[in-house]
Amino acid sequence: MNIIPAMNTIPNHNPKPLTGKLPIGLSDFPRLIREGYSYVDKSLLVRSVLDSPAQVLLLPRPRRFGKTLNLSMLRAFFDRDMPSADELFRGLGIEKAGEEYTAHQGRYPVVFLTLKDIKTDNWENCLEHLRQSITMEYLRYRGAFTDSDTLAPQERAWFDGICDGTANQSVYENSLKYLLIWLERATGEQVVLLIDEYDTPIHAGYQSGFYEEITAFMRNWLSGALKDHASLKKGVLTGILRVARESIFSGLNNLAVAGILKAGPFADKFGFTEPEVEWLLADFGLSETLPDVREWYNGYRFGETVIYNPWSILNFIDDRPAPPAPHWVNTSSNDLVRDLLESGGAEIREDLEALLAGDSVECAVTEDLPLRDIGGDPEAIWSLLLFSGYLKPVNVRTRNRQVFHELAIPNLEVEIVYGRIIRHWLTRHIPGKYLTRLLKALTNGDVAEFARHLQTLVHNMLSYHDTAGGEKKTPEAVYQSFVLGLLANLGDKYHIRFRWEAITGHFESLITVLPCRADRHDSSIAICAPCANFLGDCYVGHTSDAMSCHLNTV
Repeated sequence: MNIIPAMNTIPNHNPKPLTGKLPIGLSDFPRLIREGYSYVDKSLLVRSVLDSPAQVLLLPRPRRFGKTLNLSMLRAFFDRDMPSADELFRGLGIEKAGEEYTAHQGRYPVVFLTLKDIKTDNWENCLEHLRQSITMEYLRYRGAFTDSDTLAPQERAWFDGICDGTANQSVYENSLKYLLIWLERATGEQVVLLIDEYDTPIHAGYQSGFYEEITAFMRNWLSGALKDHASLKKGVLTGILRVARESIFSGLNNLAVAGILKAGPFADKFGFTEPEVEWLLADFGLSETLPDVREWYNGYRFGETVIYNPWSILNFIDDRPAPPAPHWVNTSSNDLVRDLLESGGAEIREDLEALLAGDSVECAVTEDLPLRDIGGDPEAIWSLLLFSGYLKPVNVRTRNRQVFHELAIPNLEVEIVYGRIIRHWLTRHIPGKYLTRLLKALTNGDVAEFARHLQTLVHNMLSYHDTAGGEKKTPEAVYQSFVLGLLANLGDKYHIRFRWEAITGHFESLITVLPCRADRHDSSIAICAPCANFLGDCYVGHTSDAMSCHLNTV
């Protein structure tokens, strides 16, 4: 598969020199600059926002791809109350972009809300967290409304009710709309509205059973502030998904979405491009590690731009001389991913086989995702995994006027997630020590031991119910689970290839397990298994360069 190269192979500005301090977990732009942390310059996001004809921008990206830091940077640039703002952008790209852009610096009142920590398990707590976030932003602007003439008596009552936490839910649902109007009235300037991780509480609602309540609140809260609001200069929202328009953004005609499939000025503004990674590694004396970095953390493609995972890159540099390790995948429990894959049944397992074998799956990607309808729908599941950073687009084609994307696992780090999920499936039914013994016998070429453990494994698996949907396990499902177990447990050391053949009236597969590196001297291993009749007498042969196991029909 060909990876399309980055659009910009040469930075369009001179980056600030690095000091050796890595901003791991730091998303406060003013602090990052003032305290001398390393910064990969994304300040030209300001230009892209101002150039966009849309009044409201939704910029969905996977988690840990710099969304909060970028919104903090936008806030620092636009906010009229930001102290010493000129110093923050000295030497950065936006400072050199011209008067038409720098004229907007420090000009506007900015409303900034981050919802990334609202991950509650019930609606009451979620609403309370939302109320607190809104109240804190109101309190920040309390001084702007000390003049008794700024707010009418009823408006003053609403404002004070939100500040002291006594307002009812309907007032909170209109709180953004009111605040934009009042700030323009008080300052004479339109307002820049920044909302970080807008969909985090929606994901929590989907997983914890209050999806209807949170979507109703968000629909009223956001549409009031964003829909043709005369006091709004620009609105920028970040999140992971573009939640279905009918759920949240109903009637919002001034919204433009620049997602990961869209080429254009926003494609290189989140995550690190190839030149940026090369520059970072060189600055820290790690240029020789680039091949490993590509294998572990590269593979994403936003529009036409190749992107690296920034969280993983920074942690990789910080951990040296330790070898590459999974960093991004350890920042979340991945429970939603596991639950969705388990809900998909046999079709999902077949697609997982292809993905773990290094192939791709074809999907009519759904950009407007109705979360409440996603469970069990393979195309919706793969779409969510694409936008969440667990898959990458490798090709696109149109067939019968419908667009299909080929999707693949982006890198070794993400492949580890799938391996963990599959091992979780298997160990729910098979003690881990038995699977370990089987795989050890397989890679050691111990034919008799492998055959014995394999038959025990198959008998045990057939005595349980399937992990997906509770259907009774069939030999085909057992076979799929066995193959997934091979891929998950041996995929880092062996290439596993399949050849499907019709033999004696049954559909069979030849699985070949080859060492990953040419300099390894391990024997290759071949297993021939009839996937429709996986349980049976086991005939095994062994040659000098391969092991084969043929499982015949009972």
